[in-house]
Amino acid sequence: MLRALYTSSNSLLDQQTSIDCISSNVANVNTVGFKKTRATFEDILSQTIQHGTISKNPMQVGLGAKLASTDTIMNQGEILPTENPTDVAMEGDGFFTVLNPTSKQDEPSYLFTRAGNFTFDAEDNLVAANGDFVVGWLAQQNENGYPELQVDENTQIPTTPIQAINIKDYHSIPAIASTHIKFKANLNGGNDIKEFTKVSPNANTDFNILLNQKGEDLNIKNGDNFQISYDGGTTWHTYTYSPSPAAGEFSTLDELVNLMQTDIGSNAKVSVEDGKITITNNSSSNLNIKVQSATQDNDTLLTMLASLSQTVQPNSSIASQTFNVPSHTVESTFYDINGNKHKIDITFKKTQPNKWSYTVTLPDNDGTIANNTGSVEFDNDGGLNQNTKSPTVSITLQGQTEPMNLLINLWNTEDGNYQGNKYSGLTQFALPSGTSYQTQDGSPAGEIKKVSIDQDGNINASYSNGKTVSIAKLAISHFTNPQGLKRVGDTMFAITANVDPQDVIESKGYIGVANQGGRGSVLSSKLEMSNVDLAEEFTDMIVFQRGFQANAKGVTTADEIIQTAIQLKR
Repeated sequence: MLRALYTSSNSLLDQQTSIDCISSNVANVNTVGFKKTRATFEDILSQTIQHGTISKNPMQVGLGAKLASTDTIMNQGEILPTENPTDVAMEGDGFFTVLNPTSKQDEPSYLFTRAGNFTFDAEDNLVAANGDFVVGWLAQQNENGYPELQVDENTQIPTTPIQAINIKDYHSIPAIASTHIKFKANLNGGNDIKEFTKVSPNANTDFNILLNQKGEDLNIKNGDNFQISYDGGTTWHTYTYSPSPAAGEFSTLDELVNLMQTDIGSNAKVSVEDGKITITNNSSSNLNIKVQSATQDNDTLLTMLASLSQTVQPNSSIASQTFNVPSHTVESTFYDINGNKHKIDITFKKTQPNKWSYTVTLPDNDGTIANNTGSVEFDNDGGLNQNTKSPTVSITLQGQTEPMNLLINLWNTEDGNYQGNKYSGLTQFALPSGTSYQTQDGSPAGEIKKVSIDQDGNINASYSNGKTVSIAKLAISHFTNPQGLKRVGDTMFAITANVDPQDVIESKGYIGVANQGGRGSVLSSKLEMSNVDLAEEFTDMIVFQRGFQANAKGVTTADEIIQTAIQLKR
């Protein structure tokens, strides 16, 4: 009888513990990152009345039940969106790591939580809701003064010491001088030319590249010729175009000018000025010039030269119509060491069927530039010649004594060299000239504007200069047996000997980064809610309530039996 009384009374306490667990779960149904508790039971060693034999089963009387464990259920809670960029949730396994406020400075210890409702305090520390410091790794300055996270290639864990995350040193970033300009552009290799400019002198420009002042092709052919007289028609000089000129023939504009200079003599100067063939009379008498067709006319060319048919007075000049060439200008910018922005143009002019000259200029005339001219060649299918080297120009800006070097990256590659794709940067297709992409690596100084956190736990700062830089990384802890963690309040857990092998605990090998070693992803502007299911909790509450009532009935029944036994004496 007494045995039944004690068995039932002990079970009352265990049933009450179960209800306590359920009440705590229900109370934390809206607690961020809360993990519910489940009580489990096991029976107590039974009293053996008779041992089992070959023909008889053992006779045993149970002595009741006892509390076996209170398990922390670590399954994922519901993820809800928020408007706070420093709110984070773990999708998958792992815990955010915070500094234990009771730990020593030289021997830090940590607490762990799934509640990612973090904020920055007045001193720029990233803190949990209770004010504990969130820990991770901070970026270090690179040679440009920019924050940079150095990570181990194997573990992806930053190589800097783990510490409380504080961003006070990352409120601004310095200016960076540009070192290169990269772009992707096409130079029109067809006949329908929309972008053109005046021909340059001494550019060795082939006549079959030249356009009239409307941008129309001259359509010059082998053998096309014309005549000029410099003495009013008494003596005529014939000029014949040939792709492979013999003596007295020409293929380029400069060759034609040289032939005309030879024929006109020292009393006049023939040159290319502002895209026009210009004749200047240096003598003291008039110069009577006439132009006419010869044996194989080119009407367009004759029209271009017709304005030369006139009398040139002493110290006066006459000129042809403007000769143009296909062109394209890549308009870009760069930054100096102080973060000042400057314009820079790379102008390409076609000189031969697959060859273009280029000139790099500063359109605002805010400095001087050296090593700024050259040429590029293409193959017949529009790809840049594989031997093309990207030039480096030297720029001396006004107010600065030291020149800065700027790579003009024609290949649009990392180092400005050919990397196996001849179409990666500059091309020559039969398409309109244009620049589809251009960038440079400099920037002005910047002030921090906002902070965000990505799925790898990187804390990224966005600055006023348009740069976004990783300034820190969250430490994510992962345990072999997370149910071995101990609750310490504030939705925090502390480590125990049952979460990992002793060597892992001592080396803090449980600390790592998101998306590595079984750890989940970090979701920004999200919070993981409690994993308590109210329907399940209320169902369990009814079950344990009935268990409590049944055990209470066992106590009263045992009491009545004892009372009856006492009354037998009377």
